[in-house]
Amino acid sequence: MTNDCYRVLISANTKREAEQILKILLSNKLIAGGLITSGFSGHWWEGKIDEKTYYNVSAFTVNEHKDKIISEIEKAHSDETPIAAFFKIDYANNRFLDWVRENTK
Repeated sequence: MTNDCYRVLISANTKREAEQILKILLSNKLIAGGLITSGFSGHWWEGKIDEKTYYNVSAFTVNEHKDKIISEIEKAHSDETPIAAFFKIDYANNRFLDWVRENTK
């Protein structure tokens, strides 16, 4: 079986926004699960360096849900350009990959 599983990284401005995005994606079975972390962010925005704390959702999904996840994030997010980046899982234990597939049907 080819591996169609991905980790998606999603940024959020507040803990509440991160929790809301996580719940939306879970309730629509677009992700199998996710973890919220927070930390300092420095990045270029509108020609200058912006610094703030971001909340990040790291979640697990399958290829077929990528476009729908982006759509849901864009509807729920307060940023003009939210992060929604997908990273293919090249190698993982089969039970984990099966769990991701089973819980995103």
